[in-house]
Amino acid sequence: LFGAMKLLPRSLLADRGAMQNLADFSMPIIRTVDALVGGINAMRVDAKAADGEAVTLRVAHGDLEDCVGQATAAFGMELLRGGIAPGCWYPAELPVAARDRILAVVEEGAIVWEV
Repeated sequence: LFGAMKLLPRSLLADRGAMQNLADFSMPIIRTVDALVGGINAMRVDAKAADGEAVTLRVAHGDLEDCVGQATAAFGMELLRGGIAPGCWYPAELPVAARDRILAVVEEGAIVWEV
């Protein structure tokens, strides 16, 4: 799919109406495939600190929307409890305790969680 997208002219990709039509057309196909084979989403993150220390996170969730919702709610909970200040944050900028609590919430629904 990504290879096909590279072949399309940028003007078409920037056309909101055309992209909405493509999304409307493809959504029933995506939902059908997910219903037949599942819609698990997974990712691997490799990070390396300036001092050379490296860490890898592998995570898989059965539902992307649930995972994003959990993470957003966990971030909001930290904001309301005063664990973080309002604003945009890179994960590495968050206080360690707040980051650990956010990750613990997201880990709850994970099928795979390996650090």
